Amino acid sequence: MNGLRALSGALQTGQTTAIELLERALERAHRSKSVFISINPGLANLAYSIDRARKKSPAVPPLAGIPIALKDLFNVRNELTLAGSVVRKHYAEPESADAEVVAQLRAAGLLFFGRTNMSEFAFSGIGKNPHYGTPLSIWDRDTGRLPGGSSSGSAVAVAEGIVPAALGSDTAGSCRIPAAFNGVVGVKPSHGRMSLAGIYPLSPTLDAPGPLAVDVDSCFILDQLMCAGIKPDEDLPRLQPENLAALKFIVPDARVMTQLDEAVKSAFERSIELLQAGGAVIERQPMPVLDHCDDFFIERPLVVYEVWQHHREMLAQHPGEYDPFVATRIAAGADISDVEQRQRYRERAQIVADFKREFAGFGADALLYPTVACVPPALAETDDADAARRVNLRCLRNTATVNYFDGCSISLPCHDAGDAPVGLMLSSKNGDDEKLYRIAAAIEAVIAAGA
Repeated sequence: MNGLRALSGALQTGQTTAIELLERALERAHRSKSVFISINPGLANLAYSIDRARKKSPAVPPLAGIPIALKDLFNVRNELTLAGSVVRKHYAEPESADAEVVAQLRAAGLLFFGRTNMSEFAFSGIGKNPHYGTPLSIWDRDTGRLPGGSSSGSAVAVAEGIVPAALGSDTAGSCRIPAAFNGVVGVKPSHGRMSLAGIYPLSPTLDAPGPLAVDVDSCFILDQLMCAGIKPDEDLPRLQPENLAALKFIVPDARVMTQLDEAVKSAFERSIELLQAGGAVIERQPMPVLDHCDDFFIERPLVVYEVWQHHREMLAQHPGEYDPFVATRIAAGADISDVEQRQRYRERAQIVADFKREFAGFGADALLYPTVACVPPALAETDDADAARRVNLRCLRNTATVNYFDGCSISLPCHDAGDAPVGLMLSSKNGDDEKLYRIAAAIEAVIAAGA
């Protein structure tokens, strides 16, 4: 499927119309399974009105009429926000306003096609949902493989060509894991870059709304709208790729490079060879701070206390209406005291400082390592609760490091067509988002040329 820029051009030149894009999306969505929690009715009238306005005036915003999807934790005016749950039906009421990042997209004329399925309350990296079904990874549908979570439906909606882009959120990998498992681009912005107002929370300390799309450029366009880098009616921003020959990358000698599936290792090393052939400098260096991030995430996570504080009353009143896997993880927060959590915040602050020091010492532009250590596991591998926990931790291991060192990160598909999907993750420190997009655009081009 074409990206946002190409679709915008096709709309402006009359090669397609908003209603044609909508009808195509509806046709594909109705063939999909468990991708959407709801599809918005009545969009045809809006699409027709955009088409009529575009014929009369060139002042219509360039993205107007393109359908996108929203993860079911973004508030949308007059809609219910259920966050992939059924228990929220006892509490949710139609929202009076859009989430702040969603309001920017509405002003740009994007059509909110539907609310995508997700791990309940965004608290899982595998993407299963017992209430609305589990969308399958785009790869090896005969086996039935995990889509990755928690932004499962958003990634699959893009991979199936229903929409060119979607919104997700990333607290420990929830945009990047499903992007890697479905062969699309997924972004974890710097925490604080995007407003969290009107987004159902998991961990206010770590949550970051981010885009998923068919290409880096489409993610960049949504990023610029979401953080108010451009006005909704402006011409689309230009993404200028970095000069690859002027870039230096670090492949960390750390746990993130261990216990990789052979397909992951092969695709990653092939990508490294392509980047080196393109002139990039790539060094393999020890990074003890990444192992510290992993240990901290596994043994002393920040999220569990915060999600328990938010859910304790609702979980007590309706325990049987939660996904048991999610409920068990939330309930673990009852054992964490306020004093303990404050100590965890202090330890995390030290990790962030250590990362900045180690990263600065390399004089590098970004880190490179696989997004996920494995290809999408079969759903059957998570039927047992203990097995599900092990798979979940394996899926989250690499991506969570970035959330814990407070960085920004982009996952790019790096596998050959037809092979198991594999993500190449590039990451940097907080605030380097726009530079990272330029680097990602350069890497994307090199990988595409080498395919």
